[in-house]
Amino acid sequence: MDDISTLTGELAHSFAGAINQVDESIGENKTYGEGIGPHDENGQVDALVREVRDGFDGRLSTVKSDSASVRYPDGKSADLVVEGPQSEFCEVKLFRFQKANGHPSTQGFSKVFSPYQDRNPRSFIHDVNKLANAEIRASKTLLGIYYRPARGAGADITGREIAQKFAADVELWTDNTVLVDAVAPFSGLQHDVLQRGAILAWSLGEQPERFF
Repeated sequence: MDDISTLTGELAHSFAGAINQVDESIGENKTYGEGIGPHDENGQVDALVREVRDGFDGRLSTVKSDSASVRYPDGKSADLVVEGPQSEFCEVKLFRFQKANGHPSTQGFSKVFSPYQDRNPRSFIHDVNKLANAEIRASKTLLGIYYRPARGAGADITGREIAQKFAADVELWTDNTVLVDAVAPFSGLQHDVLQRGAILAWSLGEQPERFF
């Protein structure tokens, strides 16, 4: 069990516990197949939040549900805000490296790991910089929805390994650090390619003191 230090880490485990129910109820993406896996990032996050909201001890806001509550002072937005004993602004990214047909995604890997992709679609590496530079009086976290390939390249890479790789890449390519806070595996989803993985959570390693 993870030594969870953030509300986002707790939420990662709640999402993993609810994802099979969401997978059954979210409906089919008519182009890419059944279940939650083929849906876009905002759709997945919002569906998971709606499923766990009543049982979660805190307030959850997403871009789709309450865009004003996730806005930074400079007009940019976080993907998720978690409010409880503390407030956490959270950037979210899909770690989905295969298309629904099982072929490699041409952008899936770069949207997470590219140190050069600093404009739309901005990579998760650059989302760390965005989060670190945001002048907010709140804790700063990140969350990933990792779809572990069922076969082919990456099939043996666990959720914890991919979470640690991201943390290592952040330290290598930026002036920031992130700490792995939670890895919550899931499996048994109905899509034959996007059927298993883990919900990942990190906290920003150094919260700027001037914001507290």
